[in-house]
Amino acid sequence: MNFPVAASSVSNPKLTFLHHHHLRDTNRNRGSTSVKMINSVNHENPRTCECFDLYDQLVPYKKAWSWQKSIVNEKLAMIDRNQDCSDTLIILQHPPVYTMGTGSSEDYLNFDLKNAPFDVYRTERGGEVTYHGPGQLVMYPIINLRNHKMDLHWYLRKLEEIVIRVLSSAFSIKASRLDGLTGVWVGMCFLS
Repeated sequence: MNFPVAASSVSNPKLTFLHHHHLRDTNRNRGSTSVKMINSVNHENPRTCECFDLYDQLVPYKKAWSWQKSIVNEKLAMIDRNQDCSDTLIILQHPPVYTMGTGSSEDYLNFDLKNAPFDVYRTERGGEVTYHGPGQLVMYPIINLRNHKMDLHWYLRKLEEIVIRVLSSAFSIKASRLDGLTGVWVGMCFLS
């Protein structure tokens, strides 16, 4: 699978609505990207997860979002052809950027949107405002929920497990869960 880029770009947007973009494939392939296959520990339904390890690069948010949409579209096409497809995890960092969920309020921004210090994107997700920046490891899972249970708490625990396993196998970081809390932790430091 080649990484796609947006066919057209918006010049330095302060607030851009990211939805389905028209994409084109480029000649950039996995040669410069570390791709790892991580096997599931679920013996009842063994799966693999294709992991794009871009953690040492600053990937603009808009480009990462376009990659995700392209991967989703490719996997949906595979499903339409009755082909099995692996889950995908993209690991990267972003230059400074703020993202807002579809229903989030600009009141949670601590600045005037017209004078935003960094790009701000409203994305197709829930939640409020999130800051991403250099040094912050961001993981984007792309999974076929038909291959898994359709329960929110189960899904959150599995996402946490993926993050914990990738941190351990790819980065030798010992992370865990804390009882009663959602997220991944190293000691008492919240990671995701």
